[in-house]
Amino acid sequence: MELMQFKLLFGLTAADLWGSLNLVMLTWLLMACFPRWKWTPTLTLVTPIFHSFIYAGSILSIILFPADDASGSMDFGSLEGVVATSQDPNTVFAGWVHYIAFDALVGRMMLLDSLKRGASIKFHVLVMIPCLFFTLMLGPVGFLSYMGLRSVFLPSKDLATIGYDVL
Repeated sequence: MELMQFKLLFGLTAADLWGSLNLVMLTWLLMACFPRWKWTPTLTLVTPIFHSFIYAGSILSIILFPADDASGSMDFGSLEGVVATSQDPNTVFAGWVHYIAFDALVGRMMLLDSLKRGASIKFHVLVMIPCLFFTLMLGPVGFLSYMGLRSVFLPSKDLATIGYDVL
């Protein structure tokens, strides 16, 4: 199967858009190196929002304007269906965009939560940067690591800080 032109993304292909995915590294750099800068909470939303538009445009193009050789539907109800869906490079691209946008948002939530709980610079360097790295590379492993470590080192007695209200 070949790369399709995403009609909702001005006819660009996954190959055309691939380089723009590296922009997400700016979000991770801000979170790791400038966690307390006043613009970090705002600027760390820029690339996830940008990539969310790319995701929406690509996945909707795949669904609304399927390629002639496409099987017709995406099946996420079985392992076999997911494997078959992941044989299409266009769907793999959309899935990758989904991962990078979502992982960056999870990392942002973790960072803002740690700051709200009063994390020190030492905590940021020793705990947050590794947790952010694991979130970037392994998604749920970084999130789970942060949730476990924050319960030990950044406990909160205020129930208002225990949710996801930092988004």
